[in-house]
Amino acid sequence: MSKRYLSDFEQGYKYARQWHTALLAKKSPRDILELAKAFFLFTGDTAELARGIGAYYQELGMERQRIT
Repeated sequence: MSKRYLSDFEQGYKYARQWHTALLAKKSPRDILELAKAFFLFTGDTAELARGIGAYYQELGMERQRIT
């Protein structure tokens, strides 16, 4: 069985979900969405990794907006 390697986007998303959820617990949905926007603006070699992190932040911010 061959191993499946995660793309940079998937690695960024997984990393943010695993390590940043607790760090963002006290942040407002608006702050989290602003942070997501900043990650979507990255360019260069780490852009896909940053987009993965941004996608998670966006998802988290939208989810928290629905709750409040």
